[in-house]
Amino acid sequence: MPEGEDKAQDFDGAFSRISVRALLAPFAYARAWKYGLGLALAYFLAAILCLSIARFDATLASVWPPNAIAIAVLFLARLRGELPVFVGIAVASLAANMASGTPFIMALAFTGGNVACIFLVTRLTRRRCGAVPDLSDLSHLGHFLQYGGVVGPVAGAIIAAPAMGPDIGAMWRGALDWFLVDSLGIILVVPALLLVTRLRHTSFPNLRANLLEAGLIFLTGLCAVYLVFNQAASPLLFLIPPVTLLIAFRLGALGTALFVPGIAMVAAISSFAGLGPIATGGLSQIAQVNLLQTFIAANFLTGLPIAAILAGRRRLTDELDKRQRELALLAEGINDAILMMNFDGVCTYASPSVEDVLGRPATDFLGHKIMERTHEDASERIMEVFDKLTSGKSDRERLTYRRLFDDEDGHPVFIEADCAVVTDKTNGTRTGIVVSARDVTERVELELLLTRARRSAEKAASAKSEFLANMSHEIRTPMNGVLGFAELMREGDLSEENRRHVDMIVQSGRSMMMLLNDILDLSKIEAGQVGITNEPVDLLATITECAALYRPSAEKKGLKLHFSMSEACANLKRGDHAAGKSPWIKTDGLRLRQIILNLVGNAIKFTETGEIEISVSGDEEELYVDIKDTGIGISDKRLKSIFAPFTQGESNTARRFGGTGLGLSISRQLAQLLGGTINVESQAGEGSTFRLTLPAQYTEPATPEPALVEPFEPLEASMLTQSASILLVEDHDINRLLVSEMLEQCGQSVAIAHDGNEAIAMVIDSIMRDKPYDLVLMDIQMPGCDGYAATRAIRMEGITPEELPIIALTANAFPEDLAAARDAGMQAHLSKPLVFADLARALQRWLPTRIIAADDNDEVAATKGTEFEDAQNFEETGPEEIAREKAPPRLVTEIVDISRNRSARPPKIGEIALPEPPTLTTRRSSLSEFHSPSLIKRWTKRRSEAVEAVRTALEEGNLSEKHGSPEDCDELAKLVHKLAGTAAIFGEAELGDQAAALEHALRMGLPGDVREALAFELLSVADDPADTLAQIDA
Repeated sequence: MPEGEDKAQDFDGAFSRISVRALLAPFAYARAWKYGLGLALAYFLAAILCLSIARFDATLASVWPPNAIAIAVLFLARLRGELPVFVGIAVASLAANMASGTPFIMALAFTGGNVACIFLVTRLTRRRCGAVPDLSDLSHLGHFLQYGGVVGPVAGAIIAAPAMGPDIGAMWRGALDWFLVDSLGIILVVPALLLVTRLRHTSFPNLRANLLEAGLIFLTGLCAVYLVFNQAASPLLFLIPPVTLLIAFRLGALGTALFVPGIAMVAAISSFAGLGPIATGGLSQIAQVNLLQTFIAANFLTGLPIAAILAGRRRLTDELDKRQRELALLAEGINDAILMMNFDGVCTYASPSVEDVLGRPATDFLGHKIMERTHEDASERIMEVFDKLTSGKSDRERLTYRRLFDDEDGHPVFIEADCAVVTDKTNGTRTGIVVSARDVTERVELELLLTRARRSAEKAASAKSEFLANMSHEIRTPMNGVLGFAELMREGDLSEENRRHVDMIVQSGRSMMMLLNDILDLSKIEAGQVGITNEPVDLLATITECAALYRPSAEKKGLKLHFSMSEACANLKRGDHAAGKSPWIKTDGLRLRQIILNLVGNAIKFTETGEIEISVSGDEEELYVDIKDTGIGISDKRLKSIFAPFTQGESNTARRFGGTGLGLSISRQLAQLLGGTINVESQAGEGSTFRLTLPAQYTEPATPEPALVEPFEPLEASMLTQSASILLVEDHDINRLLVSEMLEQCGQSVAIAHDGNEAIAMVIDSIMRDKPYDLVLMDIQMPGCDGYAATRAIRMEGITPEELPIIALTANAFPEDLAAARDAGMQAHLSKPLVFADLARALQRWLPTRIIAADDNDEVAATKGTEFEDAQNFEETGPEEIAREKAPPRLVTEIVDISRNRSARPPKIGEIALPEPPTLTTRRSSLSEFHSPSLIKRWTKRRSEAVEAVRTALEEGNLSEKHGSPEDCDELAKLVHKLAGTAAIFGEAELGDQAAALEHALRMGLPGDVREALAFELLSVADDPADTLAQIDA
């Protein structure tokens, strides 16, 4: 930087630091100097006048006004700097004393006393009363009299006393005279000047009339004083104070402050003229002066304090009136009703708005107890709140209640009231209760509507949940028979063509069950009934397991499925995973596994050639699981809609690849429940990349726990313990027969219990006989004592899982059902429809040893996972897509009008489609082909029992509302429930439909005519001549 610029900047900086206030300091005190010069001149003239009068006659100089004038000017001027004023006062005092012939030393002492008095009075009064004291206020007047009438004059007298005489006596007399004249001058002049100047800031509504009245009163008072002093016959000085009090009452502080100096002037002039009680009393001149000063001070102290008290009272009255007007304005203008009541419940105040809010005028409430004006529906609640407030349990309460009086249309009116206890702040006494009430009828009606809507929604959600559970149970129960007996048939001696047909039945049934599972999962998610459990999960191990499950399916299509755990660890930007450690995160392992299986299954399904690559990356905040394929891809216009339910990439995708379009929707919603999301990048014909994003909630590895199910090698058919003792607990006789035949084919010994109570007794009896069962297969839904209760009872007897494993059998396969089974003390779970391979694996796992060599002819069973394969999740595993891979191509269906003509109706699930109603011959042939004679006999017996029970109930009127009891309806519902669950298996699907309809009508308590109509319908189907199955046994 050039040197010249540097110096210029230094100069600028130095100049900028010069304060503008410092430059203008002389001008800042210009106003103070002006006041100082003016006050000095006024002080000099007043002092010369007073000193001259004192030399002429001491009676006329009984007060010293110069100091009072200086004090008043200092109060009123409000100067920022008062030094020039005090300098002017000092110069003026010194000049006046020297001009009157006072020696310099004495004049200097007198000047010091005057300045000290003025300084102390102004300084001390300001500290207590502010810049300008209000002498109409008693507190301010008291402080002013303390400092201006005593402290200041005493200080001035002490400073001036040494110059007043050669001895102590002279100094004492001089100091006393100084104090009296100075004090009297201050208390007489300063209040008058300050109160007169306040007239500029005071408005008078009727100035002329008020001024005339005040003038007459003032002059009358002065005349009274003159008459007292203008006679010598009687000492009537005692008549002046009452006149001063009258002035104080009528003219206030200002009139009193002017009247007392008027008294002083009249008294001084009269005494100087030799008139009045003071002059004629025969006293010395000094005594007369002192008596005059005392008389003036007495009148001042009599009048001005009283005037100040009255002024304060007037201010309080005005403030109270103002508050009352404001309160009245508030009470009249507010919409709420305001009521005051004492602790006896009696209303002491009611605002005008009470009539609008509570429907009756305020006079109807005043003086009456509140409880006399309440509706019977609200009296209990109001009394409860009143008791809380009066007993001190609460200081504030809010309640909503029904008003005593309805509106003009007779509709109820609801009031919301805020109640608060009123407390006296001075002593803390509880004085009453204030109530603020408002009309909230509209809000209450809306709340009632919302409550009804919420209850309706809750009922709908409950009904939906119940429907889902019933749907699962009702569909799985018959499907258990279809798939179970199909599997048993496949184990028999069949021709190649018949075996292929049976395989197609099995695969089709499994495909339908997968579709059912998807629909139920989606419904549960949308209903908010899916619980999420955060627990430590090994992320890479979970992905590795999912990849291993799908790798055979990918290889079968000629695809390569890549996933490297070491590469995944390297991609995670965390130091503890760079060395090859698998990260553990807090999430729901079951849901995570379901999402990855869905994404990988989709990638395999929609990829015909190429490869699928699974990769993992992430940081401290998020984890990313990418599934990249080289499949058909998705067009841009379909990318936004593929996560919607029942939606696939293109319109022909379902026809080409199959599937429901629910997998991605379920996966995204599950990802959101886990705190993440799923996104996709894709180009048509180039493949897709689905990214699962999860929060990176890293945690320590879980402590290893004893697994409920230990890993085992894939089943090599018939490697099972022979003749193990197994207890089957099942209330459904068809299912009992099915599972018994499956167990017998596995070489096991089966005992049967029909319900939970019988199972408990049989288990305990077997223990007592020292012939315990090796395994229990426990149905869940049973009348009386269900499977959960039975298992808990068995465990409470001290029978451990090691001594007796219990496996759940249920048509409800939701995760909460699995958790409930585990909590009850069960070790595994088999869902219906029961798969032979799953049953065999369960036996292989839970029976003591494996001794039978396997038949590896069951390809389907070898590739399907089981419900108990994952010990920690206790959930059905195995990818759904593997079964779909083996399913036959989806058929294109058409919508038809289902009429009562059977020939026009397409066959239902499990029903044998025949062009004409079945004859006895065809029925016997079809049943004999698919079912054993013992099973047919059992079915015939059940059908006959159920149909006859319906017929009897209809004939005896037990289905009507008048004669039918709930117990009879429940018993009949149980019979037709069994009929509904198995009729389709024996080719009578329509009979099963009618039985299901009648069962629901009985359980839901529908009207009697509806139940009777459904019973007639069932009998009309059951009594078809073609259905006379009893002849089959002939």
